[in-house]
Amino acid sequence: MTDRAGGTAPSAAPTRVSIRVRYAETDQMGVGYHGAYLPWLEVARTRWLKEHALSYRELEAGGVHLPVIEVRCRYRHATHYDDELIVEATAYRYRRSGIGFEYRVVRAADGKLVATAETRHAAVGPDGRARRLPSPVRDALERSAPDEPPVKR
Repeated sequence: MTDRAGGTAPSAAPTRVSIRVRYAETDQMGVGYHGAYLPWLEVARTRWLKEHALSYRELEAGGVHLPVIEVRCRYRHATHYDDELIVEATAYRYRRSGIGFEYRVVRAADGKLVATAETRHAAVGPDGRARRLPSPVRDALERSAPDEPPVKR
């Protein structure tokens, strides 16, 4: 990952989850449906939060929600029914009260990078107003996550 000046930004080891493409997640041609990627990213994201800070349940119990406010996904190679995928998530601080995640989706059998993605989230309360990220999340970002990555279009 590079920072805005083009140098290398510090990065924590990503959280990795294994996902197997289910039949219901494929289209008529047997290719992984593009919309199935978002739930796969969510699995990796919630695992990152649980491993590094708080479970999503604990986050919500504390009155903080993290709605997705932006998502990008670049599909590089097709996936197919029963492919095992490794979804890697790395977090970074996004603005004052937000968090972002970068993802790599890799086919386990051949190591092929099949997709890259990014999601950005605002920390809000049940009323929809901005909230500060809880201290365990802020601490996890301080310890291990880079600041905002470069804008990728």
